[in-house]
Amino acid sequence: MKRYDVIIIGAGNGGLAAAATCAREGLSTLLLERHNLPGGSASSFVRGRFEFEPSLHELSGVGEADEVGSISNMFSKLGADVNWVREDSTFRLVVPAKEGDKDAFVNENGVLVSVDARMPVGFEKFAKKLDELVPGSYDSAMKAFGLSTRMYKAFDALGEGDDFSGIFKALPYFPDLMRMTTHTLNEGLDALGMPKKAQDIFSTYWSYMGVPGDMFDFLYYMTVMHSYVMNGAGMPKLRSHELSLSIDKVIRDNGGEIWYNSEVTSVIMKDGKPDGVVINGEKEVYGKRFICNASPNFVWSDLIPESDAPEKQLRMTNARKIAASLTTVYLGMNKTKEELGITDYSVFIAPSSDSDEQFAASQNFGGGYCIINCLNHVIPDCTPPRTSQLFLTTITFDDVMKGVKPRDYKKFKNKVAKDLIETCEKALNIEIQPYIEEIEIALPPTFSRYLNTPYGTPYGYRLDLWDSMIPRTIQFAQDQPYDNFIFCGASQERGDGYGCAYHSGEKAANITVAALKKEGK
Repeated sequence: MKRYDVIIIGAGNGGLAAAATCAREGLSTLLLERHNLPGGSASSFVRGRFEFEPSLHELSGVGEADEVGSISNMFSKLGADVNWVREDSTFRLVVPAKEGDKDAFVNENGVLVSVDARMPVGFEKFAKKLDELVPGSYDSAMKAFGLSTRMYKAFDALGEGDDFSGIFKALPYFPDLMRMTTHTLNEGLDALGMPKKAQDIFSTYWSYMGVPGDMFDFLYYMTVMHSYVMNGAGMPKLRSHELSLSIDKVIRDNGGEIWYNSEVTSVIMKDGKPDGVVINGEKEVYGKRFICNASPNFVWSDLIPESDAPEKQLRMTNARKIAASLTTVYLGMNKTKEELGITDYSVFIAPSSDSDEQFAASQNFGGGYCIINCLNHVIPDCTPPRTSQLFLTTITFDDVMKGVKPRDYKKFKNKVAKDLIETCEKALNIEIQPYIEEIEIALPPTFSRYLNTPYGTPYGYRLDLWDSMIPRTIQFAQDQPYDNFIFCGASQERGDGYGCAYHSGEKAANITVAALKKEGK
């Protein structure tokens, strides 16, 4: 009976990176995926004349052509061939004015707004633009980026080990690391003396991690900002499915096996730890070590009997809060972006500039909060001639669908889509509805069906201050349930994001490779 060196459960981003790393190191590697294609959210789908990107807004860490970032470097190291395209701005934040707002002004779209911030790439340029919008904010912004530069190096060192030793590698870059990790984003920006309005603009990316300013770890948020502002964002020319297929090829080229349509329905236990898996309720496959890209909630409820689940793991899983869920409306338009009046790739539209108020508004669908992306701005030929595609995204939390009856589902999702479209039309003074050729609406149940996560979250667990990256990294080894079974993906230390998932999979694989070498593999 063949026994694989490593079995990876789930071909999401983390699982793909783990399988590619293991296969390149010469391990007999089996990657199991319940769907018929790789990537999870990193995929694409077709409706009519349009091929849509399911989830990737933009990917930080790509870098420039002559200065590669951490993500493009990882793909190069794996031997994965990706045609990167790059976006030369960070974001635009538009906050429509409320009645009585004394600072309101009419923007270029002819809309009365309280904030309209189009932010550039580059620390100096970003800080100067912020100072232009909010006089007196330049110095505090540059101080923040100074901290992020040191912190970026510290986080890389922190993630190298699988035990507490990583903290000692990080301290030379950031001696006051442990003291600062106890402060929220709001507290950190306050300490730097950044004006409140500038803080609001600076905090725009909070929704990419699902945690607002009064909960988010200041230093972790600064690494997010650092990555986006330093060299801008990028994406694959053929959408995120290109990423998944490129890694699929690496795995196969290095002798690894990938079995699609192969759902792991249970884990075979022996002597108190995993020994194999059952596929589709029938076939048994055995391995020495396991890397799991599935949600821990799913593992403890469906794959491993409660009697074999470590009590500590169950307690930790129950203590954590499920992170944000997404709702996305995909639109194939029979007008070009110029004809529609779209001038930016990524626009954050919010009912308030304050991230905590945005978070509160997002507890239910919409609430005036929406991110609108136009892929044609970065990849002009991603749709047929004289067309374009948009996708509108909002975030929610917890079980927001619990009051929706099955018979009302279609009517409900159509209303959600209409509200998001109207939010964008009003905020940007454009018309969308008359020119929609194709529409697809994905609510949390849609993402739950594809991702097999609680409430459809792609974010894993909420990055509360007590459970942010540094505590999770320090606790990493103790948080793994068995000595031959490691989790990877959004549930782990870096939380959500394509780059975070790839790094998580790579780390899990490196630990697995080292353990097998130590055992004499």
